[in-house]
Amino acid sequence: MYLCPATILRSQQEPKTMTQMCGDPKMIKAYQEGKDLYAEIAALSFNTTYDNCLEFRPDGTTNPEGKSRRSQAKSILLGVLYGRGVPSIAEQLGTTTKKAQAIKDSVFKGFPAIPQFEKDSLEMAEELGYVTTLWGRKRRLPDLQLPEYEFKWKDGASPDDDLLDFDLAEEMSEPEVPEDIQKKYIRKLRQAYFGQKRKIFEQANKEGIWIVDNGAKIADAQRQCVNARIQGSAADMSKLAMILVGNDERLKELGFRLLIPVHDELIAECPEENVKECSERFAQLMSEAAQSRMTIPIRCDVSITKEWYGEELIYE
Repeated sequence: MYLCPATILRSQQEPKTMTQMCGDPKMIKAYQEGKDLYAEIAALSFNTTYDNCLEFRPDGTTNPEGKSRRSQAKSILLGVLYGRGVPSIAEQLGTTTKKAQAIKDSVFKGFPAIPQFEKDSLEMAEELGYVTTLWGRKRRLPDLQLPEYEFKWKDGASPDDDLLDFDLAEEMSEPEVPEDIQKKYIRKLRQAYFGQKRKIFEQANKEGIWIVDNGAKIADAQRQCVNARIQGSAADMSKLAMILVGNDERLKELGFRLLIPVHDELIAECPEENVKECSERFAQLMSEAAQSRMTIPIRCDVSITKEWYGEELIYE
């Protein structure tokens, strides 16, 4: 039996998915023309030619300047995909936060559909409590519907409540802090630095008020908005491919058998005498799996080995 590891979109799977979902015409055109998207983004962002942003020159020699521009554009785009902030991107690029922000701004200026997709994804999560993949699957992010701060009376009662008034018993189970008090503290907290917030919380505590800061939860959910849609769509693609491949009658006749999925790869095995036809059919089905939603050209690479990550074998 021979292994046939295959990848649905080994080359730029997530950027292709983002291109489809955000609908940027320049990104779509780059893929339709068979270009390297990162180099295309770098060319427009740095106001230079596409060839000046490729890692290798036409003669095969390394192009250091082009490689650097491409790497910067790639870091920005993947930073968006994975919800990374500018400081994190700057660290990866080995540059200052100011420089990284300038690079990000130039990328967003050249490809306005990218920040718009970020904005739309965030608004979807805030409104609905979830975001959707390209195939409509939901990733729930309820923390984005939390208030910035929540206010509760300590011990479950307002200091103005009459503890002998039994008609208030039901209301006192969930007493509300007056809106004017909440606004006062919210205003103070928004104007305060991180270190100053603790003092404000302590002051509220002395007045019998618990303040719950949901900022960290909200920020974490915000970082997941775009990534959940892109990575979720990639996962959908892999699952659809598994169904298509697993149900294919011709592959069954050839003794082909799926083994395991590994991220965007599917590992399968087949008899040696059928390996060429199996690999071709495998690649075709893997590519077809995304066609119900993806209009961008899809490529699937198949490697034939005797063992996983073993020496690749070539069959003519």
